Amino acid sequence: MNARANTRREMLFAVACGVLVLGFVGYGVMTMGSKQQAASINTVSGKVVGKKFIPGPQEEISFGSKGVKAKKVAGEYLLEIRVEREDRTFEVPVDQSVYETARIGDTQTFLRPRSEQK
Repeated sequence: MNARANTRREMLFAVACGVLVLGFVGYGVMTMGSKQQAASINTVSGKVVGKKFIPGPQEEISFGSKGVKAKKVAGEYLLEIRVEREDRTFEVPVDQSVYETARIGDTQTFLRPRSEQK
């Protein structure tokens, strides 16, 4: 009888742990969903109305999983993007490859500036 009671106690403990883990997973999914919604609010789309290049040798430093990387860039590449919904034009810094492939009239999606994020 004692061995049977231990088995039952272990089974109840395992079920309780499983429910607890499932609750944590559910909480994580709900939390991540709310973060995704906030990110989509800060994503803006508009049409490219102009391109600017500000010359000046700069050194761009980036931090990533492989450590710190530094590279020389010829200057700052900016796209002027008109967002009709907000009746406003944004100057968005982009990489050289994006700058070269973007055409006037193309649709571009970008994140709202940090100072204006909701």
